Amino acid sequence: MDSAADSPRPSTLLAHDTLVMQQVTGFMSNDFDILDAAGERAVGRVTTTGSGVARFFSGARSLDVADADGTPLLHVEDPPGIGFDRFELSAPDGTPVAELRSRFSVFSTKVSMTLADGAELELHGDMLGLDYEFRYGEAVAARSAREWAGLSRGFLGHSRYVLGFDPTVPPPLRLAIVGGCIVLDLIRAKRARSSN
Repeated sequence: MDSAADSPRPSTLLAHDTLVMQQVTGFMSNDFDILDAAGERAVGRVTTTGSGVARFFSGARSLDVADADGTPLLHVEDPPGIGFDRFELSAPDGTPVAELRSRFSVFSTKVSMTLADGAELELHGDMLGLDYEFRYGEAVAARSAREWAGLSRGFLGHSRYVLGFDPTVPPPLRLAIVGGCIVLDLIRAKRARSSN
């Protein structure tokens, strides 16, 4: 009889119900290691793309999400624009996955996500950018909590998020939510830059 300890671990980023997203770079890039629930084993990676000149003037605006083995999963784009922030999520082949738009809110952070099939998610967070819910209709599909990254990483301004999925959320929606978590960090970073 096999015990739970003998059963194989999920092998891809989207098979985990809890992910730890640990920022590893901050100056001119916004790279993250995506770790398992214990924060010990890498299951994915977020890498900033685009030219260094563009990143110097406007921050990280283009990022790729890959599985632990390097398989591309998602592209996150922050196209230049005026007004509320708008972000695009696409598959590695360029197929649209979702569009996200920040919405006006006085005491909280709100972002709407429209998936390629027309389904809607709402991202609701506190005004400090610490805790978020990803709501799919009346259900909470996932929760994200910003945690202390440790003294050295905190001193460098690196973020750490724990992203927990409802176990029933299917892999395509999980991928869009991972993209949404990255978008929320980009919004937080923009606000920090504008307040300085």
